[in-house]
Amino acid sequence: MKSAKRLLFGIGVAIAALAVIAVVLVFTQKNVTLLPQDTPQGTVQRFLIAVQSKDYPQAYNYLQITEKDVKVSYDDWVRFDVPSMSSTSQPAWKATLGKTTISGNNASIEVFVDTFRPNGNGPFGSSTYTQLIQFQLTKAGNTWLITTRPPLYWLY
Repeated sequence: MKSAKRLLFGIGVAIAALAVIAVVLVFTQKNVTLLPQDTPQGTVQRFLIAVQSKDYPQAYNYLQITEKDVKVSYDDWVRFDVPSMSSTSQPAWKATLGKTTISGNNASIEVFVDTFRPNGNGPFGSSTYTQLIQFQLTKAGNTWLITTRPPLYWLY
């Protein structure tokens, strides 16, 4: 009987810890200092903020994705790259900018995306997953545009 109580207590502690992690992930992303808009980091940051806010038209403005030398249309980008938001249990996530490499009019930025999924791998498994995503950008006038299809799979 005592082992069953200990197990239930352990599960309760694990659930409480997961709830705290979720709250921290959600609220730490809110107070972000915006980076300069005319930098690759500022472009990627604003793109991710627009995605997080589900402002997909604004997010699309930071993209310059082409196929066969033609810019991918907004409708095609949303259809193929933006996950369906029909699920009500979207994971909490936050992004952290990593190493930036600039070479002339091209840039590459590493972005670490921490995703929290409350059901994780059982009560004692990890519920936070970190993924490295590489963004490629090109300079167009005074602005930087993302030229790779940023995978948004962490939103599923």
